[in-house]
Amino acid sequence: MADIESIPDGIALLSLHEVTPVFEDDVVHSCDLFDELGITSYTMLVTPFYQLKRANTFERHDTFAEYLLAMGQELSLHGYSHISKSGSLDEFKRMPLDRLRSRVKSATSMFVQSFDTHPVGFIPPLWVAPQKLVQFTKANRMNYCVIGNRIMPTSSDIIFETVDMVISRGGSKVNLGTSLVELELGGPVQIAVHPLDHRNNNMFDLLADLKDRLGYTFMGYWDFLRSKLSDGIQQ
Repeated sequence: MADIESIPDGIALLSLHEVTPVFEDDVVHSCDLFDELGITSYTMLVTPFYQLKRANTFERHDTFAEYLLAMGQELSLHGYSHISKSGSLDEFKRMPLDRLRSRVKSATSMFVQSFDTHPVGFIPPLWVAPQKLVQFTKANRMNYCVIGNRIMPTSSDIIFETVDMVISRGGSKVNLGTSLVELELGGPVQIAVHPLDHRNNNMFDLLADLKDRLGYTFMGYWDFLRSKLSDGIQQ
């Protein structure tokens, strides 16, 4: 049985999700804004076949792929197409397990073809997926999987847990909901920035407030896990 360990207070696991060629200019601008805020550790969540459109694949945009690699930040997978068959954003929520296994394998293959390296981890769209995703992630040589508030290394029995998530969809308003209370208390959270946030909302103002007023430390998922686990995980 896995041990569940709470992530320490004051830690925000930070990601930029929906990293696809569709949002190339916005991804670059968002990375520049992270730099301006002094944020040096975050995870880039790559969707290799965004909306099932060949024009949105990285093989058609190899210069963008080279840019992402040159950034030196963690590159992990964020689904395969980010949409389900019905068009909803929770790509894997009701997906049969055999199809889920195939999607993870295909996503990994496309990622390796584009970046010439394996993705570090796997975080499904909207952070929602069947629990079997953890096994499929491990089978495809990734180091961790995230479902909801749980961050699960594939080579350890320890599960790390946050108290809440803030997942922006790039709209005009970031919905904090109950997260606002947890943030004020300094609770450990996951924060997912959308590439369009810099145009549409105050997400980057929120990050600045968390850092400067509330003293949060931002970390990418893999940087956090490496700081907690020294044995049994790939480097």
